[in-house]
Amino acid sequence: MFIKEADLFRGITQRTLAEIGKGSSDESFNPGDVIFREGEDADALYVLVSGKIDVSIGERETVDFLVQRPGEIIGWAALVEPHVRTGTATCVEATKVVKVPRELMEHTMKKYPEDGFLIMRHLTGILAQRLRNAYRAASEEVDLMTTSAHAPSYG
Repeated sequence: MFIKEADLFRGITQRTLAEIGKGSSDESFNPGDVIFREGEDADALYVLVSGKIDVSIGERETVDFLVQRPGEIIGWAALVEPHVRTGTATCVEATKVVKVPRELMEHTMKKYPEDGFLIMRHLTGILAQRLRNAYRAASEEVDLMTTSAHAPSYG
């Protein structure tokens, strides 16, 4: 049961892991396959088993991040209302994931609220880290633009 490797499920009870594992499914994708698109209904979250996934946010000015560590999750919007995808997930290489349906997560977190609390706590930490990473990347880009705007020209 690979889901126990995911940071999202760290520390939850075996009974909850077993219930989530029973209702989850393994899926495989080829390079270029889109797992989900921004704006779609978030009907499931995904745990990366192997491969690489590019998640892009926005259509014109995109923010991209790469999901490549086994156990990382994508599709967190399945756990947060209004359950709408905030980005588009495209496979960069052959990819395997575990698909965890939203209804299964909602049912399980209500049935075992102590584990539900822990899952949501982990989700908050995961999203906070991604936000810090995005902020750091944006700051570096602004610094680079500022530096190149003031660079001397020798032409």
